[in-house]
Formats: sequence, C-alpha cells, structure tokens
Amino acid sequence: MKTMHPKDLLVYRDILKLVWKYGNRSMLSSIGFEKHLEKDDTSDAQDNENHTAEDFASDLEKLGPTYVKIGQILATQLPILPAQYKQAMERLQDDVEAIPFNEVAPIIESELGSPILSLFEKIDTLPIGAGSLAQVHTATLKNETQVAIKVQRPGALKNVNENFRALEHVASTIDTMTNERYGLVEILEHTRKTLLDELDFRHEASNLSTIGRHLKKEPMILVPRPVVSLCSQRVLTMSYHPGEKVTELSPRRIDELDVDKLAGKLFRSYMHQILVQGTFHADPHPGNVLLDQQGRIILLDLGMVGHISPNMREMLTQLVLAIADGRGDQVADITIRIGEPDRTYDHMHFTQQVNNLVMQCNQNPVEGIQLGKVLLDIANICAEDRVRLPPIMTTIGKTLLNLDELARTIAPTFNPSDTVRRYSSKILTKHFRRSFSRMRLYDAAIEISRLVEEAPRRMNKLLDTIVRQDLGLKIDAIDEEKLISGFEKIANRITFGLIVAALYLSGAMTLNVEHAGPRFGDVPLLSILLFMGAFLGTGMILMTMYFKRSNKK
Repeated sequence: MKTMHPKDLLVYRDILKLVWKYGNRSMLSSIGFEKHLEKDDTSDAQDNENHTAEDFASDLEKLGPTYVKIGQILATQLPILPAQYKQAMERLQDDVEAIPFNEVAPIIESELGSPILSLFEKIDTLPIGAGSLAQVHTATLKNETQVAIKVQRPGALKNVNENFRALEHVASTIDTMTNERYGLVEILEHTRKTLLDELDFRHEASNLSTIGRHLKKEPMILVPRPVVSLCSQRVLTMSYHPGEKVTELSPRRIDELDVDKLAGKLFRSYMHQILVQGTFHADPHPGNVLLDQQGRIILLDLGMVGHISPNMREMLTQLVLAIADGRGDQVADITIRIGEPDRTYDHMHFTQQVNNLVMQCNQNPVEGIQLGKVLLDIANICAEDRVRLPPIMTTIGKTLLNLDELARTIAPTFNPSDTVRRYSSKILTKHFRRSFSRMRLYDAAIEISRLVEEAPRRMNKLLDTIVRQDLGLKIDAIDEEKLISGFEKIANRITFGLIVAALYLSGAMTLNVEHAGPRFGDVPLLSILLFMGAFLGTGMILMTMYFKRSNKK
C-alpha cells in the first residue's frame, strides 16, 4: 500500500463514511469495516434505511466527478450497494449542474489557440447537456455546419489524479479485509485508466472515427464525426445530430416506429462491436442514445470505450452462445478459461452455481435472457468462489445491462436471446473469416514454407543418423528395400497433406478477395471449389488411414 498523503486524510475519511452510510451494513460489519471509522462517523449513520438513493447521489456529487464515476461502478457492478441506487447514478450521468459560459470560453480559446469568434460563426452559451466531467454546447462553423462542442470541466483532471490516491487506500483496505474477494484494487486501476482516457478528448475523437467506421454499413445507426482541426485534450468538436432520448419517446412516436426492428438493430450493433470488432461504446445509458426524426439511432459520448483482444472475443462469443442456449456447464468452463481461479477454488461448487443461474435465466422464454445481468451475476459468483475475472468483463456486463434496458424500453417484448441465436451464424462466419485474415494466412504460409524447406534436410539427417547407427539400431536386421519404401510412403503422405493444406489456405484467402469472380451468395465460387477439393483430399486421407487399419486387423 502506498503512503497516505496528508491532503488525502480528510477525503479518505469521507469515502469510508460514505461506504458505511449507504452500503450493505451486515456485509460490511462481517468484515470488521467499522473499526476503520471514528465513533462520530458511525453514530450519525446508525440506520441507513432512512437514506435514499438520491441522498447518495447528492453526496457523491459533492465529492466530485471521480466519485460520481466510482459510484456508478459500485451501483452497477459490485454487490456492495442496493440495486435501487442504479437509477440515481443514471441521473448523475446527464443531469449535473452546468458551469457558466464565462468559465467555458477561456478553456475553448486556450485549447484551440484562437478567439471563439474566429473559430465559430456563433455558439450557444447555454449547454444542451452537462455531465460529471464535461458539458456540451452547440455552435455553427464558418461554413454554416452545425456542430456540438464538448468542453471539459475546469480542474477535472487534477481532481481525478488527486482523489485516486485516497481511493487506492480505500480499495486496498477493503481488499485486505475480504482477502481480495472483489479485486477492488484491480477494478480501481482499470477505472483510473478508463477515466484518464476519457479525460483526453483526442481519444474520444479517435473512438468516434473508429466506431463510426465499424458501423458504416448500418444506415440506422449514426455516430457523430469529429472535426479534427477543432479537437484537443480538453475540447472536442463533432457533427451535431439532434434527437430525442429513447427513454422519453411519446406513445404516438413509438406507434410510428417498428420498435422491434429498431431494438434488434441497436442490440446487433453492440454485439457486432463487442464480439466482432473488439472496440465498443461502453456507456450506452439513456442520455447517450438518441433517436432522430428519420428513426435512426444516434450514439453519443464515446469517451468510455472498451477494447477486447481477439482471443477474448472468441471466448466471449462462445460464452454468449452458451448462455443463450442454456448450457450451464459450458458457461462455467468458458468462464474459468477467461478468469483465473486461486488455490481455494472449488470447481464443483462453482459449476453448480453457474448452472443454477443459467437454468433460472432460461425458465422464462418469453422475456428471454438479460445478458448484461447474467454476466454481472457470473462476476459475483466468481467473486464468491475465488475466481478473478479481468476488469473488462464487468465493463462488458455493465454495457450489456444498460443495453438490455434500453432495448426493452424501446420494445417491451424484445427478446435478446432470439437476436443472439439469429445473429450467431453471422458472428461465427465473421470470426471464421477473421481467423483467415491476410496476416494470419501469411503467418501460416511462412510456417508451411519452412516445413517444406526443412523436410528434406531433416529426412537426410535422420537417414544419416540411422546409417551411422547413432541411434544404436542394428541395421543388419532391417530390410533396406522395405525401409526405403516406407520413407517414400511417408514423403508422399507429407506432400499430399501439404497440397490439401494449400487448398484450404487458398480457399480461405479468396474469401477476403473483393474481385474473385462469380459468387454463390456471399461466397466466391472459386473458394467453394477450392474447399471442395480440400474436403475431397481430407476424405481420401481418412479413407487411406481406415483401410490400412482394417488390413492390419
């Protein structure tokens, strides 16, 4: 644990009081939490039943933007705060008191290096939204293009850096008392990195470009385009897209829309981001998802973005499909592959807990499975059964939980399980194509090339070794003609196997070629012919092996 800075002592005490005041009192008492508090701190919070979620949100807001973010994590990802506190956290996400424009203007001018009137034709002094870290103003460029300007709150970065010192001590204290059951230090470090990235608006500008590119084939999803020349660390200028919050649509507006289709497209777009592209919008709360007059979904505030490695995406795809199909044992096995169990881990108990969870989720086929809730419940089981999951899993769980609620708000009868099952074939196809990406194919081709080049040298070395009797074999007892015939058969089989492998690789490579001749559906006819040749060759190899074994018998 790092040394406590003198300035952090008061903040440290405030955080401990906040956890005790609103937390699960019985759980905190069981780990001896109150011994870290002074008598006055426990006496003025003897009964936490009288405190409301709004009181908690207000107390967090007083502590600053860092604690607003941490409170959102506590309310949605960890079993420390009651479930009803989530709604209060959502209020803080897009309903924070705005700062006056005379404090905003100097930030814009200092960051962009020019007076506001030289950069914009006009700018609205009243913000259209204010969050814990920034607020947004609309403006018009000199070419009459409407834009939105996101400006970071004064002192936000300094506040985050200073307060994380105290948070590190709180997380370390709770981890020590719970034997690192919840891994708060690791989660806090992940949150700190996420917050620092979110406070550098150049990252968000890049995220807008990346996710906008990934979703360009989906005309019903809009992502604002950054105006790169007017972006800096603390100012982000992007195209402006007016719309309504999807949670505030009027009944008449809902009747005009194909809500099931709309919810399905929203859900599939996030499945595509998470399971296929590996870069996803990690904060789809109601204030960040709008609907324009054309019925298109607008994704806002891409400062919080998650990144998933290719291996994690493959395991996550298997996990989601297993959950949707109700295969509890496989869900448990995949979770263990994703996580890291410690020495006290009980495999049978863990598998049973996960099995029970998946069975309960599949008991209501009408409402379907809430993937986000299931993933967070699995994370809680992992915490109880001493399995450490990577922090990105809780981020994915929170994202899908918000997405489930948004989709059901748009279409109350929406069933995400059906969407997952229908979309699964496309997901698997895209994973298959990604597995045969150009770089992977080049790598495989190099390995095969090395094998072919080194095969004669290794064969000669083996023969020389046998001739010199370096292996201690008695060559006199071996029929030389039979030996040579055997090596010829081995060489022929290796050559035939390489030809079959080349057919597989060629077929896979042509899948990614745009102009590969006529197509059957979305697949080039040349790829189909190459795969048919490869399958035929594989069949011949298997038949040869089968008949050889039969002859031996």
